[in-house]
Amino acid sequence: MAREMAVVLSTMRPQAQVPTLQRELKIGIGMSVGVLLLGLGVVFWLYSDWRSYVFAGMWVAMVGGGGIVGWRLWRSAQRYKEAAASEAREHILRIEGRYKALVQYASDTFLILDKRGLILYVSPSVKRTLGYAPSDLEGGEMREIVHSEDGALLSGALERQSSAAFTLRLQHREGYWRYFEGVGQPFFTDPLIQGYLLTLRDVTDRKREEEQRREKEAAALRLAVERERAEYEKQLIEQSRQQLEKAYKIIEQKNAEIAESLQYAARIQQGMVTPIEVIRQYLPESFVFWRPRDVVSGDFYWFLHLDERIYIAAADCTGHGVPGALMTMIASATLTQAVLGEGCRSPDEILSTAHRLLRRALRQDVPGATSQDGMDIALLCFEGKRVFYAGAHRPLWIWMPDSQDVQEYPADRKGIGGAAAPAEQVFTLHVIEPPKGSQLYVSSDGYADQFGGPEGRKYMSKRFKRFLAQIAPISPDAQAEALKVELDAWIGHKYEQIDDILVIGVRV
Repeated sequence: MAREMAVVLSTMRPQAQVPTLQRELKIGIGMSVGVLLLGLGVVFWLYSDWRSYVFAGMWVAMVGGGGIVGWRLWRSAQRYKEAAASEAREHILRIEGRYKALVQYASDTFLILDKRGLILYVSPSVKRTLGYAPSDLEGGEMREIVHSEDGALLSGALERQSSAAFTLRLQHREGYWRYFEGVGQPFFTDPLIQGYLLTLRDVTDRKREEEQRREKEAAALRLAVERERAEYEKQLIEQSRQQLEKAYKIIEQKNAEIAESLQYAARIQQGMVTPIEVIRQYLPESFVFWRPRDVVSGDFYWFLHLDERIYIAAADCTGHGVPGALMTMIASATLTQAVLGEGCRSPDEILSTAHRLLRRALRQDVPGATSQDGMDIALLCFEGKRVFYAGAHRPLWIWMPDSQDVQEYPADRKGIGGAAAPAEQVFTLHVIEPPKGSQLYVSSDGYADQFGGPEGRKYMSKRFKRFLAQIAPISPDAQAEALKVELDAWIGHKYEQIDDILVIGVRV
């Protein structure tokens, strides 16, 4: 293809002028006349008689006849030569026309570059492929339209003056890039080309098709992978579902067993405490508001009637649920043991003895013990018109008739039990003789510590005491119901009960 390009280019260069046939004929006739005259001159010089004229005539006839014959032969040769030359020119013109049309209308683009990369020639097809007129590019640098990532190979081929195959991105006149493939061949020594011939074919559509095909193949591969993954995940989900169903059944069974056990424990705990109906035989105007957080509670109340004394206590053991319930069993037993077994009668003595017994029961009195389990308690003893009170972290509140607030009797800041506590604890005894109609309250810390309300805050002891003062004049059952309604309204639907709750009220 490069040689054909050379033929095309040679037709575009100016051709040398060849002497015409008329000029050659004049030269031939002039030479013949010169020879004839020279022959006549020689004859006249040698001979001056009639024989010379005869000889000269014969010479003229011979020379003239030979000249005519020679001229005719020469003319025939010239005509043959002209015909052959005309036929050759017509053949060359046909070839030139064919290749000019090829260059003019071919989809390939031809460029001739010099050693520096300047564009010497661009075929007209560049208008269709890149939108430029040949004159727009000729004289410019090739690197101006070649992508920066593709120009290194072309520059290297120009420097080495070597043949190379290229895949180039050329910038269209409108600014986007088109892909070309082609070859470059050095013809710097060729007199017709004198440069680096670059033949390029636009393969943008093919590249796009290949890219689309790759994208489709990649999409199909991704789809296949996703399907396989989905199938695998489906199998995993099915296996997990089966395992979950199995585990759910086991958990359901265990929960049923645990719930049954908790209900049984709750019945035991309920049986441990004295029913309110029995308490009201000794304290007629009394109520117990008891709401465990779970099925069983770490809060409990303790009641005992002995001789002329009536004992009632609100206790809060460490822990909730089953652990807390176990503690209530032990704590309740220590209180009973302190009164019936150890002979204690005063609330302060009962608490001191219960502290010692609880530490012994939980093995908190041995060296190295770390258990801090124990209880907070408010213990009341009614004897005649007097009330005896002692408390470990839990106070006594008394509302008196026509009062706007409740009076608080503080508890000692020490608990019952705990390995870190002293072996012996001494508690303060309060002796009170409240006026008739007074309302006494003892409780655990669950009610005051409950979160709720519009801002999600604790109910707090101050608010709790104000509420007790408001409900104190009404009946015991109504007070218990009011405590329930107030607590439910405070918790609402956004919060949950966080602790066991116990409130005991007694009117004297």
